[in-house]
Amino acid sequence: MDQVPDIIGYPLDAALLICQASGYEAEIMVARPVKAIPEGNPRAVCFNKVSKNRGVVIVVFEDRRRGGG
Repeated sequence: MDQVPDIIGYPLDAALLICQASGYEAEIMVARPVKAIPEGNPRAVCFNKVSKNRGVVIVVFEDRRRGGG
């Protein structure tokens, strides 16, 4: 009954709430390095369990500036 929370695709704030409701304390890791704080919204892409009640939420930033102009 030790199920890892399914947070894929959720905004970061919602993903953290899901982790908390599942009994996990989560650290945040950005999937690729960023040189400055991006303007996009962070979205969860993975949850890696590291111990019984701890895990790492991996996020990417959606690039809102693409294509527009």
